[in-house]
Amino acid sequence: MTNETQKPDFDEWFYWAQIVIDRLSICIDTYSRPPHEDIFLPERDRQYRNFQAADLLKRLFAVTDESDTPSDSLDELNHHAERVIDGLVLLFRETLRLLPLLSRDMQKLLASPWDSKFPTRIAENLFRGSLSTDGEGIGSGLPENGRLPGVLTELLRREQTGEGRALRHEILGKHMLQDDFTRRWNVLQGSHLRQAGRIE
Repeated sequence: MTNETQKPDFDEWFYWAQIVIDRLSICIDTYSRPPHEDIFLPERDRQYRNFQAADLLKRLFAVTDESDTPSDSLDELNHHAERVIDGLVLLFRETLRLLPLLSRDMQKLLASPWDSKFPTRIAENLFRGSLSTDGEGIGSGLPENGRLPGVLTELLRREQTGEGRALRHEILGKHMLQDDFTRRWNVLQGSHLRQAGRIE
């Protein structure tokens, strides 16, 4: 149960980083496919937004990479956790600035509203949340409409106003799917990210 008087703990930050990574991955995959012929989105705009999403995703992976996680002392582990959280605070702020633009583009490219009556499972996963978890999708991209933008806004508020944080008592990765992160990153390092880097 969330303690509203404390700052979010490391696992909560890491969980929502995973959700952001999942949603950005869907956006990148959608941008990387040629749009349907009856959907108008300027090619330069599509490539540039793809580049922005891919760049943000790369930095999220760099911050959440546990290859340099210390294991010899709890003090070092907690210090490392604070550095990761500091990085996620900055990246979540950037995510909040980008989400309204991503939602607008995805509504066009997926021919879907953001709030209901999703035409495909991909659209539902992106806008509402995967596995029928309402609240983890990007929605309209605006915090006032809830879902992921609302959650990220609340995380940042609690980080600013909370008093203290629960210490990290176990090594990251025992219950988080780091192998799945690595697999998805390797896929995204392929054609999608290469294409996203070409702005013509």
